[in-house]
Amino acid sequence: MQLTRDYLHYLREAMGKAAANLDPFDEAYQATDWSRFSVYPLFKEANRMNAYNTFLLMEQEKP
Repeated sequence: MQLTRDYLHYLREAMGKAAANLDPFDEAYQATDWSRFSVYPLFKEANRMNAYNTFLLMEQEKP
């Protein structure tokens, strides 16, 4: 459970910062250090989709 919480927090932090800075998603995704989570099952299959959806949500939430 803690791993999931940490992952979601990191995802929102990284994609939120990129959205606030108006960085393009592809650049933000490439610039983010995913090494802490990349060893877990299904990371490759799901992370980019999770990051993109979070990026879109954070764009809508920015002040």
